[in-house]
Amino acid sequence: MFVEVSHPAPGVAMVALDRTERLNALSTAVADDLLEALRTIAADAGTGAVILTGHGRGFCAGGDVREMRTNRAKTVDQRRRDLARMHDIPRLLRAMPQPVVAAVAGPAYGAGFALALGCDLVLAADDARFGTAFLKQGLASDFGLAYQLVRLAGPAMARRLIYLDEVLTARAAAEAGLVAQVVPRAELAAQALDCATRLARLPADARLAMKRLLAMAETESHEVMLQIETSTQIALVTSAHHAAAVDAFLGGDPHAATKTPQEKRS
Repeated sequence: MFVEVSHPAPGVAMVALDRTERLNALSTAVADDLLEALRTIAADAGTGAVILTGHGRGFCAGGDVREMRTNRAKTVDQRRRDLARMHDIPRLLRAMPQPVVAAVAGPAYGAGFALALGCDLVLAADDARFGTAFLKQGLASDFGLAYQLVRLAGPAMARRLIYLDEVLTARAAAEAGLVAQVVPRAELAAQALDCATRLARLPADARLAMKRLLAMAETESHEVMLQIETSTQIALVTSAHHAAAVDAFLGGDPHAATKTPQEKRS
């Protein structure tokens, strides 16, 4: 197995790429393991948030260049099937009910860059580096990288990063709108766990609705979004979670609805 799954806190799953000798490069075997892990977590109602990270010196060095050579023996149809299966990963990151926090240290290149940007939030260690790396290998982007870069950083920055193969530091990636927070590497794991724990404690129905709304907002018009928000909000105002949150706020504890039973007793 090239992926390690753990549960560092209640309601939180951590998925770590574990191919450290290759900087967690994405071979078809690694992608298959990652897809299987994410599918299992997506179906688990007890998991409210996910951390996606990489063991060792880096997050993910991108596609496995050595496998690119051996893949020459495959037919075009075989390669198409392999890539189509790999592309189920960014699809699932977007569709799964849990928000996913990418915890990035070291290099995140090519498909690894896209993998991070496919998550809901990106936390980066101060030594993180982000680059596209496709054109110098004679390839176009995959894993949704062009889509994510244009959407998050704008067309001009996307062209700059892809055509010039510029590598961004963590700070530069944050300034470009690609990273939510930069922290010292020694603090990355703790910060990611704190973020995921806070997300996992949110009311599940509202959390899921908000993830769907944010995804829809990327393509729908303002008027359509108002209509979708209306129907979503009407469904949520009748929920037990909303009633508990209102009662807690009026009772003087606005955070009571997201506290654990132990915290409520203390």
